[in-house]
Amino acid sequence: MTTTADTRTTPYLDLFARRGERSGEAESVRTRRREAIERFEAAGFPGRGNEEWRQTNIAPLLRAAVTEASSRAIEGQQAKRFLYPGCDRLVFVNGRFAPECSSAPEEVNAASLADLPAAGRVADVVAEHLGATVDGRASCSADAGVHPFAALNTALFDDGAVVEIPDGAVVERPIQVLWLSSPVEESGSVDRVEFSFPRLLVVAGENSQASIIETFASTGTGTAGYFVCPAGEFICRPGAVLHHTRLQADGKDAFHLGFQHAHLERSALFDSSSLAFGGGLVRNDAVALLDGEGSHCTLDGLYVVAGSQFVDNHMRVEHRQPHTTSHQLYKGVLDDRARSVFNGRIYVHKAAQKTDAKQTNRNLLLSKAALANSNPQLEIFADDVRCTHGSTIGRLDEDALFYLRARGLPRNEAYGMLVYAFARELVEKASFEPLRLRASLNGGPGGGGSR
Repeated sequence: MTTTADTRTTPYLDLFARRGERSGEAESVRTRRREAIERFEAAGFPGRGNEEWRQTNIAPLLRAAVTEASSRAIEGQQAKRFLYPGCDRLVFVNGRFAPECSSAPEEVNAASLADLPAAGRVADVVAEHLGATVDGRASCSADAGVHPFAALNTALFDDGAVVEIPDGAVVERPIQVLWLSSPVEESGSVDRVEFSFPRLLVVAGENSQASIIETFASTGTGTAGYFVCPAGEFICRPGAVLHHTRLQADGKDAFHLGFQHAHLERSALFDSSSLAFGGGLVRNDAVALLDGEGSHCTLDGLYVVAGSQFVDNHMRVEHRQPHTTSHQLYKGVLDDRARSVFNGRIYVHKAAQKTDAKQTNRNLLLSKAALANSNPQLEIFADDVRCTHGSTIGRLDEDALFYLRARGLPRNEAYGMLVYAFARELVEKASFEPLRLRASLNGGPGGGGSR
């Protein structure tokens, strides 16, 4: 544990002090900001002695000189290559809304947090929910430790997106939320990094249906270091169906440390897919709370990393009510000296009888230097459940490679076919065709990924 004397926390604490109280912001949100910065100040950044962060080395980020990302206007062409046709969209640059590149959907209530009116339906939604679940704690439990980056986001986000889907609404077109990082310096060094705190709140009304696509990318050449620290809150009312896809294709030297929380009420469905291709040091924490009988949650993910990339996925699914189901399938493809961590936990409360939960992590290593760590976990306090977990780590099947080459395929083509076959079910899970086509390139939008 650190104290306020730790100079690594100083830039963030100073920024909070400089900003002060925001005019027009709901008192509930102000309170949650203050509580979050207090949690961060008390806990500081995690070290290797912290079990949850033991394998995530954030020392390169803490050594860098950090500064707040500047407000920047971008040309339409810069954003266009990251946008999907057939989508409504909200575009943010360095965490701030870019209305000139956005087209808000008509069927839902969507707004920028910075431009939110002081009163009205969306303002009420924000006052009730923003920061209520992503408040700096590491999980849903009251005695949970502090997640420093979730706390930082809640305390310091300058802008963000709120999407409220009315009861009974069926939104046909996907809603894309594009988070663009546009660092000023392109020096090829990560000694200085700019930070931003994207924030997303989605409230799916009773018996509503919608799809949200989050895209993280950079307008730069991939040589500038930056730090993006996003947080998302997803509230699924009774009977709501919410599909969420998170495509992370940051620049190769980026630090990406994100946190998302989903709260499911009775008979709600939350289906989330994470596709991670970019970034140098990446960590995604996802928490799902199944708090309504009959609710269902899917957390799937694919990470494709090479070079010296590092990606860490931390999952926690809590079953609090009976007849709830959850499925997790994460796959990783690692080449060169890349490293990955998967830490998944299914927590079944005593009242959650008839729970059905499954967790699987599979990793494909393409080089002898690549390293994958997998730690699936079950904590079960109910006695009438069906829960399974497992993980595999292996290499490409040489017999299958020989079979394809024996039929005339060049080695590189045969190699690529086998790798794609391993990842295919997660790439093709994306029902929206433009997203599926870009994800299949293993480089994310605009070729911003690692391969």
